[in-house]
Amino acid sequence: MCFKKITVEDLLQTQIVFRKQFSYKLEPLYMHFQELYHKTKFSNESIKINNGTNIFIPLTKNIKTNLFSFYGDPIEFFSDTDISVSDYEKIKKIFDNLNGEKFFKFEINDEKKLIEHNFDYVEKVIKEIYINLSQDLTTIKSKFSSNLRNEIKKTYENVKFEIVDKNNYEKDLIFEMMEHHTKIAKHQTRSKESWKKNEDMILNDKGFLIKVTYKNKLISYSFFFHNNYTCTYFSSVGDRDYYKIVRNTHHLSVWMAIKHAKKYCKFFKIGQNTLYDIKNLSEKEKNIEKFKSKFKGIDTKFVILNSLPDYSFYEKFVLNKK
Repeated sequence: MCFKKITVEDLLQTQIVFRKQFSYKLEPLYMHFQELYHKTKFSNESIKINNGTNIFIPLTKNIKTNLFSFYGDPIEFFSDTDISVSDYEKIKKIFDNLNGEKFFKFEINDEKKLIEHNFDYVEKVIKEIYINLSQDLTTIKSKFSSNLRNEIKKTYENVKFEIVDKNNYEKDLIFEMMEHHTKIAKHQTRSKESWKKNEDMILNDKGFLIKVTYKNKLISYSFFFHNNYTCTYFSSVGDRDYYKIVRNTHHLSVWMAIKHAKKYCKFFKIGQNTLYDIKNLSEKEKNIEKFKSKFKGIDTKFVILNSLPDYSFYEKFVLNKK
């Protein structure tokens, strides 16, 4: 087995890691945003393993906390074939010898049996929701919940939904969203530099906003980031005082974003639903997930682990996912 450190630029050149749930995380603008969001720097520790087959492990270390991840996201393994028991055990030995907190992410199929086992290294089980943008809009919409389909049909007087991208963006407009977010949250949730990075995403044709006004008064903003493969729902802020007047504020914002992303991308990541978590979700988190679950599409399930288990776990829950 040959281990070799690999750059993020090299990772971008391989099709193995170019998947709907991961490719956008390799974009430099996304990685820089993660550093600003987490208020740290990440040192690249990514490795390529060659043993007749190629295994790629995108990996970074938080220089402040010594946490291993990939720019704040759980560590994932990518291989052109299933990882053998001998390779897996050697990889496990590498991570067991790394001092620092680590979280791992594996795609699974049967979450019920996994949850029933009550493994102490299972942090959470999630279902990520994607829209296949190669489908026509009628097909995409037909899979939404009946409640959502009704909501995106509604129109309200004096309401304007506007797509803001590279072509019509005005300098510093992102800070209007930041100020609106601070007003609603009653505190500044992240740095101004991270918001500026969102502006850079828009100016580099990697992001866009959906702005909603009522009688020319701002009531909502939503931000979306994308590469040429996947668009991801990044963040939203809305004035709840207007939700009873404009009931479909976020429903129609996301639907407009899906239609806009269809011009650039193959997939649209709505978000996730939590199937199991060792921590209790807040009511706000539950409501957000309930909203996102209405956008039905491709459901991809993952387990998040706080340590790398023995091969028997990988063999039972990961290899047998298909």
